[in-house]
Amino acid sequence: MKIVLILSLCIIFSAGASVFLKLGAMGLVEPINCLSVIRNNMIWLGGFCYFSAFLLYIYTLRIVPLSLAQPVITAGVSLVTAVVAVLYIRESMTFINWGGLLLICSGIFLLFSGRM
Repeated sequence: MKIVLILSLCIIFSAGASVFLKLGAMGLVEPINCLSVIRNNMIWLGGFCYFSAFLLYIYTLRIVPLSLAQPVITAGVSLVTAVVAVLYIRESMTFINWGGLLLICSGIFLLFSGRM
């Protein structure tokens, strides 16, 4: 159960980082300069999430094999990011895109079922 929790936290922080950076980037106005980036709270929140994900990933690698951790986190981040982007940011994905994402996640699950 501890492994599932730590992998889930890695996924949440990594996906959150991407979403917050996207929201921050959407809030930037031309011309973009260092000052406008530094003043953007969403970009700071994205950076905090990336740093947190980095620390959690280091901890994860102490208790979970790399061959399990990296694929599970990557697939999870892809799924969570896509769902949040569609529901919250109103980006669009086609049926084929969803199918591909489902195949990737299913493949990772099958590859590692019984190892967690």
